Amino acid sequence: MNHAGFLATCSGLGLLAYPAAAQDATPQPESDAIVVTASRTAQNGLDAPTPTQIIGDEVLDRQGSETIMDVLNQNPAFKATRSPNANATNLSSPGQATADLRGLGGQRTLVLVNGSRVVPFAPSANQSVPTTTDLNLIPTIMIDRVDVVTGGASALYGSDAVSGVVNLIMKTKYDGVDARVQTGISEQGDDRRFRVGFLAGTDFASGRGHAVFSVDYSDVEGVGSFYTRDWGRRGQLIVTDRNGPTNLLLAENVVNSLGAGGVIVSGPAALVGLTFNPDGSLRRFDYGNPIDGRVMVGGEGVSVNAQTTTVPGVERITVYGSLYFDVSDSLTAYAEGGWSKAQGDIRSAVLRLDRQVIRGDNAFLPIAVRAVLPETSSINISRIGFDIGNNQFRVTNETPHGTIGLKGELGDGWNWDAHASYGENYYRQRGSQVLITSNLNFAIDAVDQGRFLTGTPNGVIVCRAVAQSNPAAAGCQPLNLFGEGNSSAAAHDYIWGEPASDVDYTQLTAAANIVGDLFDLPAGPVRLAVGGEYRRETEKLTADPIAAANGYLGAGNAVPWSGAFSVKEAYVEATVPLFTGLSGNGAVRYADYSTAGGQTAWKAGAVWTPLVGLNLRVSRSRDIRAPALNELFSPGSVLTNPLTLMVDGISKTNNIPQNATAGNVNVQPELADTWTAGIAYRGTGGLRGLGVSVDWYRIEINGAISNPTSAQIAALCNGGDQAFCSAFTYGPDPANPGQRIHTAFLSGTINLGSFMQEGIDATLQYDTTADFMGSGGRYGMSASGTYVLHSIVDTGTLGSVPIDHVGAMNPYTLGAIPTFRGDLTQTLSNDLGEASLQAMFISAGVQDVTFNVPGGQTINNNRVPATWYFNLTGKVWAGPDKRYEFFWAVHNLLDQDPRATPYFVLNAPVNGQYYDKIGRRYTAGVRIRL
Repeated sequence: MNHAGFLATCSGLGLLAYPAAAQDATPQPESDAIVVTASRTAQNGLDAPTPTQIIGDEVLDRQGSETIMDVLNQNPAFKATRSPNANATNLSSPGQATADLRGLGGQRTLVLVNGSRVVPFAPSANQSVPTTTDLNLIPTIMIDRVDVVTGGASALYGSDAVSGVVNLIMKTKYDGVDARVQTGISEQGDDRRFRVGFLAGTDFASGRGHAVFSVDYSDVEGVGSFYTRDWGRRGQLIVTDRNGPTNLLLAENVVNSLGAGGVIVSGPAALVGLTFNPDGSLRRFDYGNPIDGRVMVGGEGVSVNAQTTTVPGVERITVYGSLYFDVSDSLTAYAEGGWSKAQGDIRSAVLRLDRQVIRGDNAFLPIAVRAVLPETSSINISRIGFDIGNNQFRVTNETPHGTIGLKGELGDGWNWDAHASYGENYYRQRGSQVLITSNLNFAIDAVDQGRFLTGTPNGVIVCRAVAQSNPAAAGCQPLNLFGEGNSSAAAHDYIWGEPASDVDYTQLTAAANIVGDLFDLPAGPVRLAVGGEYRRETEKLTADPIAAANGYLGAGNAVPWSGAFSVKEAYVEATVPLFTGLSGNGAVRYADYSTAGGQTAWKAGAVWTPLVGLNLRVSRSRDIRAPALNELFSPGSVLTNPLTLMVDGISKTNNIPQNATAGNVNVQPELADTWTAGIAYRGTGGLRGLGVSVDWYRIEINGAISNPTSAQIAALCNGGDQAFCSAFTYGPDPANPGQRIHTAFLSGTINLGSFMQEGIDATLQYDTTADFMGSGGRYGMSASGTYVLHSIVDTGTLGSVPIDHVGAMNPYTLGAIPTFRGDLTQTLSNDLGEASLQAMFISAGVQDVTFNVPGGQTINNNRVPATWYFNLTGKVWAGPDKRYEFFWAVHNLLDQDPRATPYFVLNAPVNGQYYDKIGRRYTAGVRIRL
């Protein structure tokens, strides 16, 4: 087997027993030529100045991975920003999986299939959910290899290739049948997994035609409440401690302060602090200390999110095929495409009331309260509705897509290709047990019908609005909030809604390229590539009437809209041999957007080979990301959540409707400048089988397109930037006459500040014979690591100071990333089987770099310890040509708990972007090749 030049080193996603068959340093027959993703003119990996990492299909097979996401996110260069393990609060797409190089956002990593764009996934609510490719929809069993370009590539591929490119190369030739089935389960008895895959291919017409077809199905159960785990039952969260020695407190046993039966928080002094028992009697509520809004340390109750999903379940199916036919020796026609569907399920929030007004004539008020409270007065109660039920959301993401094309030779080393592709993405969000705001308000306000109408009680309890003949309250059923378990099923049915929102996204692309040797120089031929592309994308959102009117409480709202853009692009790239062993490479692309106007991206680089197998490379690029359709045209959607804001110098918390997802037609493309420089060595002679690479990178994004969250805008307003205070509306504070309080929030897409990340990627690979293993014995080792030097965010706001967030492990800060992540895999194999041990390391860090520094908030414990994870995998072969295979895997071998890295905004105890929330789990399966 030929080995790749280590410009295209395997990254130590590694897990490879042998060096990957990638961009060969030696010429290959034209029929087996491998396209170099990092360049259209480089004829092998050694010619391309931009580092590229290669993942072969054997890596996916060894891991028993249901999706390519599982393997990509083990690579230290990736961050699992959007993945089921990180999506416990993602109602827009609980099962979504995206590729996010450098942790700069999935929208800045371009995903291709066979070098062509994939129709993106666009949810109806875009808060923190970018418009990008969902890796669940990629047919895992069809993947031949994955090229990861770890540097800007907009000059070659256009918008979105800011932090890099993931090019999924599908099998176009296969002779025979490959069938597999596998199952798995966690040690806790949940996260059950099942997968079945089928791949078949054949040649026809005397070898001129090649057909490949696949079906890949998997169903992953996920994990329910985090109370099923020891680490979850500890109830760790960061809370505000106004009377302690520090501003913040990382504490255990953090529970809700709202009360499962309701707690009186204001009213007559004799009632404040009392809670309702199931029989309606009163007792003193057991408060913890400190109390921080909806949560407290100690006291009675459980976590706010005690019943929510920890890891969403995902069911997926992909059908994919390709047909290639050699019309002549110099012309090939092809068609490829398929259909994919993924479904994610999540159980989310319950009813949470902070200061709900209850009138003195409410018919459900217990007698003990009526004895103290005049009918003309009122009380405020807090209440958590575990007995009323959790929101449930199911998101379906479906994509039919297809490509037709031609490619051929023109003679004298010139080749060309042209293709057209079309894809649609159908997004469907369906909710149940989601509260309708108006219905909830009507149902809470219950009166005795007789007393209300005639002054004489008759024992018939109705909604006040019904007694008033308000047509908007037709069908209202009164809701009893006093004491857990006292509300009726009829009331639940009335206050619950079933939000529905749909997004249809289309992408039409046509492109053509030509590449060949332009002329010869003393050191070799000048190779040129030119091409053009046309792309049109449309997005249309529809929703049910309540969602369209922002009528749901908490989640499920989606205001209908539609938008479109088109772009015409042209590029040119050249590789020029300057001297023997030294070549230069450059590319420029001009794109004319119907929305953003003309944009230019470029790159330049060089590769020097002073010794055989040793390569030094450098590249510089200007990359762009044009705004997505939702960032331009979306009216946004509303979530109702508590938010703390300084209002007239007083810190206040209010449960308000918040829209942080509105678009802005005036937003401009973001620009990125990227440098890479590195060295790669591929051993020869006595060092054959050894490969080493070290690459430095620096990416700076200016005018970053973003939708800051309400919490981020509040922090900017609290910091004195009055421009951001205007995003809030204000009204009278009911609890404090004469004072104001914030009542709503609305903000749109903006070009805000800059991001800069600088770091070093390194890989080490070694492969050799291992005679002690017997016939066919081999030892393989693959390691990779990313050391981040800086991860600086500058909000660009008035008085802002750039902050370096490297070493921060929290899930809520843009730019937070571990200082170092490493991956080491060692494999022993022979003719009977193989076994691999993988070790993954995450360096120690802090919760937040702004804690415990001058001018910042203080916390009792800011340290996050280093973490190791181990995976053990193996295979046993039988039959001729290893036709039958039994494989197994143990993930998180030592059952390492996730580190406490709370997302205090959403009351989530750990950061699933880095830390495993499932624990030890087992996989086993069989595979047959015929």
